[in-house]
Amino acid sequence: METYYSDFMDVKPLGSFTTIFFTKQKFGEVDPNFIRQFGDELPSQWRIMDYRFEHHVVTYNKDEVHPLLTDGWAEMREVFDLHQNEVIHFAYHGKDLFGIMGSSRFESEDEIPDYHSRSVCRGNSVRFQVELTRDNISNPYLSIWNAFEIYVRNSNLNVITACCDNGTKTELQIATHDNPFWMTALGPRWYGFCRENGFRAGDQLCFNFSLVNFGNNVVRVFKI
Repeated sequence: METYYSDFMDVKPLGSFTTIFFTKQKFGEVDPNFIRQFGDELPSQWRIMDYRFEHHVVTYNKDEVHPLLTDGWAEMREVFDLHQNEVIHFAYHGKDLFGIMGSSRFESEDEIPDYHSRSVCRGNSVRFQVELTRDNISNPYLSIWNAFEIYVRNSNLNVITACCDNGTKTELQIATHDNPFWMTALGPRWYGFCRENGFRAGDQLCFNFSLVNFGNNVVRVFKI
């Protein structure tokens, strides 16, 4: 027997979350609070439905720290006739079934959920910008300065987990020295991290630390 989302329109969902479909972002981000609540029962394949279509399957990477919708996400735009950038509200109906409760054209940064890597809501995240050069991209360590350095030092971090749009998750150690000179750097895998994620000289990277969902050692890193 075929299942249509219209069969669930009057059924209260077990849970829900909101995300953003950005054309220039490879995968879709999932609210970590939703994953913490339902993660144990979620399969790796999700059926997504709306009132017009039978279903579309996307892959969930089953990562609590860096939860993403991967294979099938890019095709969402064509299947569900989404705008280039779209706010999507998902309802969870158990097992592998999700419904699109509503969606609308993305208009303002205020619409981005707090957990999302592109969130700019003050008090919920801290963002730092780094310009890549031929010199700093080819070194095993990246030296950081000013507000970025102060934040890392004041947070007493020994390592950060850098999560990128393509699904990679890399631990970068924090190296600090006070004498004979003051220095704070990320490494020793910095060069490999840049190569793995396609970062090149001339790119501007954003380091976005969420203050609402993880420990402050988790940072989303992406090109701006």
